Amino acid sequence: MEIVGTNEYGRGAESDGQDTNRDEEPMKILTEQADSIIIYFSRSGNTENLVKMIHNETNADILELTLVNPYPEDYEETVERANEERETNNFPEISTDIPNLSPYNHIYLGYQTWAMTLSNPIIRFLDDYGDLLDGKIIHPFSSKAGYGEGNSLTRMQDLLPNSTIEESFAVEDAEVVSSENELVEWIKNQ
Repeated sequence: MEIVGTNEYGRGAESDGQDTNRDEEPMKILTEQADSIIIYFSRSGNTENLVKMIHNETNADILELTLVNPYPEDYEETVERANEERETNNFPEISTDIPNLSPYNHIYLGYQTWAMTLSNPIIRFLDDYGDLLDGKIIHPFSSKAGYGEGNSLTRMQDLLPNSTIEESFAVEDAEVVSSENELVEWIKNQ
């Protein structure tokens, strides 16, 4: 899969208003032979580039999470909505049909760090479908605007108490495309 820089980084990164899917269908590759799947949400395309890199290295299946009500194109409007969702614990509804996950032993879980924690769509996914990940090995990976992962991994472990959370891979969004060698090393060490 081709990796293409997004030129949308940090605070102010715009989206197409369809969480990277205005001009194409959400990424979905489901096969019968894979024992790994990459499940992710991407707003501006940086996390999706990490997905492509992981897929190129592992040939894992792919499932992009989409929302019933996608975030706005405007970054500040997205921040306002995300903050309200966190304050009310009313996270966005996932519109993706979740397949049978029992064949997969390894789950690569891709997200963004928002307000020093997991992005809201991933929280909702784990709230709604976390029991489908019981007994699975979780390989978290994320893009961020430079502030670090915050409590993302602690929150993930709280939402997935019956899963094994491996060491994460986190990269600043502006460095995603140039981080491929480090990502490959992370995959090899899992």
